[in-house]
Amino acid sequence: MHTERAWFEVLAELRAAGTPCAVVVVTEVKGSTPREVGARLVVAGGELVWGTIGGGKLEHLAIVRASELVATGRARSESAEFPLAEAAGQCCGGHVTLFFEVFPWTARRVVVFGAGHVAQALAGLHGYLGAELELVDPRDEAELVPTPPAGRSWTLTCIDAPEGEVARLPQDALVLVMTHDHALDLAILEALLARGGFPYVGLIGSERKWARFRRRLAARGFTPAQIGSVRCPIGVTKSSKEPAAIAISVAAELLDVMASLGRS
Repeated sequence: MHTERAWFEVLAELRAAGTPCAVVVVTEVKGSTPREVGARLVVAGGELVWGTIGGGKLEHLAIVRASELVATGRARSESAEFPLAEAAGQCCGGHVTLFFEVFPWTARRVVVFGAGHVAQALAGLHGYLGAELELVDPRDEAELVPTPPAGRSWTLTCIDAPEGEVARLPQDALVLVMTHDHALDLAILEALLARGGFPYVGLIGSERKWARFRRRLAARGFTPAQIGSVRCPIGVTKSSKEPAAIAISVAAELLDVMASLGRS
């Protein structure tokens, strides 16, 4: 099981490859047990990829449980006690407590339709979001960002019909609509609501803009529940119209939403 490498080296390789995994550690033993406290293994793809906690039925149970936790797609941890005779049918008869820690290595996506001043200010906060960030805009990159920042960590997609990009978004993406054109905002919002299921859809604008949009969406057949899933105005505060202030407020809201999703 690649025992010539340390477990943290294996973990680093799995992270670089974006492979979700779990580490299982023996944290307490009572009586006769196959391994000592501190023994560990790494599970990825439903298989043991490094280490051992003694083999046999206990190790099989640990791999199965670790694989179940990895399959949830969420970072999480838990401890579980295994009486070896009852749970694993092992004759040594001791008790082992295992600690499971899952590393999903998958960052949530934040997709912003529009790449104007607020969107670019939000992109400047990308490092604090802990998410992949993409801006989508129908205008040319040279028009939007005349001098692209060196080492840009976010993605800019320039495409004629941004509303068509909704179909390719991951279902767990957080989506913001803030283009330079209200008609385009509405078209993108229609596509988002028609697909549905996104944990967060935010629309930049005033209460007056949102009231007008609500009427138009209702006239086009969207239900109150669909319309009510949109956040508008966006951000945790509404005290400033400066792009940087709006971006900070929106970033705080996104972080709060992502934290709540992580607890679900």
